Amino acid sequence: MIDFSKKFIEKGEKIVFFGDSLTFSNPGYVSILQEKLPDNEIINSGVGGDKTTTALVRFKQDVLDHNPDVLSIFFGANDSVIGRHCWADEPMLPPEAFKTNLIWMTHIARLNGIKKISITIPFAALEGPEFFSQGNILGQYCIAAREAASVMNTYYVPLDAAFVEEWHKHPGHTGVLLTKEGCHPTIEGYKLIADTFMKAWNLEA
Repeated sequence: MIDFSKKFIEKGEKIVFFGDSLTFSNPGYVSILQEKLPDNEIINSGVGGDKTTTALVRFKQDVLDHNPDVLSIFFGANDSVIGRHCWADEPMLPPEAFKTNLIWMTHIARLNGIKKISITIPFAALEGPEFFSQGNILGQYCIAAREAASVMNTYYVPLDAAFVEEWHKHPGHTGVLLTKEGCHPTIEGYKLIADTFMKAWNLEA
C-alpha cells in the first residue's frame, strides 16, 4: 500500500504530464509546476482535444518512451463533453469507459516499471455558457476518476474539491470565475490547479 502522507516525488525524478489541452497549455499548470520544481525534469505530453480513448493509442510514444519516474494523468474535459449537443460529431464516452481507460493506463505504466502514478480528478463542473449548455455532466467523470485512483491505489489530485472550495469563496457569483469560456482555465485557474497538485503531492513548503 502507498503511504499517502509522504512526498510523491523527489528531486531529480523525471515527470511526464499526460493529458489534453488543459495540460498542453503554455502558460499553464505544467509550466507553473516547472517553476516550483526546478530540480525535476518535466515533460509535457498534453494534446489538445484528446480523450482517454485516443490517448491510449499514443501512450507508448508520449509516456513509456520517455521512461519517466513519475506519471501524472489528467483527462476528463473532452471525455465528458464530446459526443453531446454541439459536440456530437464523435461517439460519446460513458463514465465507466473513462474509468476503465484510466485503469488501463495505470496498469500499462506499472507493467513498464513506472511506480509513481497520479490521477487528476476533473473540475467539479463546467462554468458559464458551457454549464448552461451541458449541465452538470462532469460530476459523473469526477466520480469515475476517483474510483480509478482507488481501485489502482494511486495518488490523486482533487481538482473537483479545489474548484468547489474556490467557488464558495465568491457567493452569488454567476458566469465564469476560473475559466475563460467555461472549460479552459484563466491564469488564476491554472495557478489553483498547480497549487492543488503541490498540496496533493505533499510538496508544499
